[in-house]
Amino acid sequence: MRIPQEKITEIAVSNDIVDVISGYIEVKKRGKSFLALCPFHPDKNPSLHISQQKQVYHCFSCKAGGNVFSFLENYEHITFIDAVKKLAERAGIKLEYDSSKPDISSEISRMYEINKEAAVYFRNNIRDLKSSEKEFVNSYLKSRGLDKKTIDRFGIGYSYKSWDGLLHHFQEEDVFSAANIESSGLIIKKEGSGNSYYDRFRGRLMFPIFNENDKIVGFGGRKLYDDDTGGKYINSPESKIYNKSRILYGLNFAKEKIRYSDFVILVEGYMDLIALSRNGFENVVASSGTALTEDQARLLSRYTKNVYLLFDSDAAGIKAAKRGIEILLETGFDISIISLPFGEDPDSYLKSKGKNEFEKRISEKQSFINFIGDIYNKDNKLGTVEEKTTFIKEMIGYISKIPDRIKRALFIKEISERYRLNESIVTEELFRILKTAGRTSFPKSSVTLPEKDTVRISKEENNSNKFELELIELFVHGDSEALTYIENNLHIEYIKSRSILRIAECMLDELINNGAVDVSIILNQLDEKEKELLTKVANSEFESSPLDRSASDNLLTKNSHPVYNIKNAQDLLRKFRIRELEIKRSEYKTDPEKYLEVFNISKQINELMKEGR
Repeated sequence: MRIPQEKITEIAVSNDIVDVISGYIEVKKRGKSFLALCPFHPDKNPSLHISQQKQVYHCFSCKAGGNVFSFLENYEHITFIDAVKKLAERAGIKLEYDSSKPDISSEISRMYEINKEAAVYFRNNIRDLKSSEKEFVNSYLKSRGLDKKTIDRFGIGYSYKSWDGLLHHFQEEDVFSAANIESSGLIIKKEGSGNSYYDRFRGRLMFPIFNENDKIVGFGGRKLYDDDTGGKYINSPESKIYNKSRILYGLNFAKEKIRYSDFVILVEGYMDLIALSRNGFENVVASSGTALTEDQARLLSRYTKNVYLLFDSDAAGIKAAKRGIEILLETGFDISIISLPFGEDPDSYLKSKGKNEFEKRISEKQSFINFIGDIYNKDNKLGTVEEKTTFIKEMIGYISKIPDRIKRALFIKEISERYRLNESIVTEELFRILKTAGRTSFPKSSVTLPEKDTVRISKEENNSNKFELELIELFVHGDSEALTYIENNLHIEYIKSRSILRIAECMLDELINNGAVDVSIILNQLDEKEKELLTKVANSEFESSPLDRSASDNLLTKNSHPVYNIKNAQDLLRKFRIRELEIKRSEYKTDPEKYLEVFNISKQINELMKEGR
């Protein structure tokens, strides 16, 4: 399968990287830079920088980076060819290629082909079962209501009890090496036995795990036999295409229904989802028995902002639901809880009560406040002042996760009225929690500071480059035109000092969100070293290189500060650009073949210097 390079270039030009990434995660503009929470590592504050000019992205924390194609490859765990196809479709560009042969040109595409072949093998096993094994497996399928239609839709299969059934199948096909199959997690190498392998899944009901693009990334195997000493479910190990924290089981089947109905039912396991789907509830996804993750929530947010949680009513299910509530609130979802009687799961409830009763349960969904309140009531934990206080504080803790200030205020009002509390006291507790968490205002500050070895830092933080100190002073004392110019033209990569980078990001956040820079608010978001630096700069207690201040008369007045205008801002950013070019020129001078680049950079520097005269 080959796509001409000129066609790939056309597709890249037709898909702006900021627009594409914005379709997957929330992207915010910071000056000329764009920032987002990095989806490739746990990221609390945005550390993914996106350059619209260069059409590339880079994370200063985990070092992930690339172009529009690599973002799709890494985010969706798809091959380069699949990324090209998706972006071509997005841009309305027609592709013509030969798809008669499988794509095994890369490790990732090879993994997909191995999983596809394994899924066919497992599926055929159900049809080809014999004697007692056939009777046993068919009896189980019937008891769980897994008819042929359901089996075919979800690709459900069976792994023989033998140690090498799948391995032997692949050896007969003779397309993939044992090392290839092992990398997909389907076979395991025997310890101390050279090149001897055995099947990971034996005697289990097999569920192919699809990503949202219908590619099989792994398998879940359900225990069937009493003599199986493994867990109830065994999943494929994580690989280059399977990261369980970024996969929602069933999303490939449900995504269009979710968009149509504008809500999703989130359950725990494969059988929960399949039981609901069999009864006509198709806007359902499962966290596959793991606690909901931030990556899964971000993935789900592309399809809806309304989630109905449906977890088991036992202690483990309640714990998982509470953790899910926290993550979903932080991601901006509106949450409802569907409750089932104790001891019931979706499968058992639908079998005993039927579809109509389950629809009533959906219509009787609860808010997360009522859900947790019911838990406290059932456990008789709202009888004393201390117990009520614990409950109220837990509720405020959940509310503090909500990024929308208006929504937070409405929930605070609801709790205050319901439990007859003074609203100002509840609000005060909310701000105490927010302050402790470093989130006194939303959206929260949008920078994750890179590790020391991933960014160039000035030799001494306390002797930061004077240009950068002037930038902070300009933020504090600049007029509206100067601040607008800085907001629209400052590149984050100009700043080399870690402390000033942090301060500047907080100031940009405050400027963009509130239209002005309030030092008192920003100080709440800084550590002691950063606070000291900001207060020193804000009070002009440092030696900066002289700015051309139009309001220079103010300098003659003790304890007053100059007001910087747009010319000051332009001069300062020009200095930053010159410094960046000088750094690049110094790097190029070490390479004799870069003489032309050195000449061009020198020319740019001279032109910028002339502008400043």
